[in-house]
Amino acid sequence: MSETPSKALVLTMLQHAEGFPWRMLDIGLMGLRLDDRREYRLHIWDPSCCLGEPPIHDHPYDFTSTIIAGEMTNVRYEEDPAGDEYVRFRYPLGAEENRRSDGVRLSSTAITFTEGSQYRQLSGELHASWQQPGTVTLIRCSWIAVPELTVCFQDAGSWRSGQGRDATRDEMKSFAAKALEWF
Repeated sequence: MSETPSKALVLTMLQHAEGFPWRMLDIGLMGLRLDDRREYRLHIWDPSCCLGEPPIHDHPYDFTSTIIAGEMTNVRYEEDPAGDEYVRFRYPLGAEENRRSDGVRLSSTAITFTEGSQYRQLSGELHASWQQPGTVTLIRCSWIAVPELTVCFQDAGSWRSGQGRDATRDEMKSFAAKALEWF
């Protein structure tokens, strides 16, 4: 895969969503890897399926996100002594159980993106995102060797795993139906 798939191709994929190996994350995200190198991934978002507030987090890759359909707001966070207080968890990639925590103060900047927009996020940049139900995005990942990942919540009891699981048939139908409303 060398370029962004057309909206027509994504429409066809959504109309046959149950024929693909989608994965679910409890942040209201159903994702589909589009290549064996894990470089491209299609996302369908439904914030009503997010457990709690979207986590502030970083990634083990730089990425470019293209909004295929819908609308989303990406919020970037920076450490700021005058910012809001959060509990910061850090852990080695693939070893969430070895997490440690401390406090951090963060300030934020939000930008809203609509169909056809793109934004770039570097691996170590903290962010969170809010999407309209059914928003479809395509990310292109450039994997980076990072020593640890970071997730921040308003309180320590908000921790939840970032691990994915196979999507159920009902989830595929529900997410695809919401996405199709944008087409």
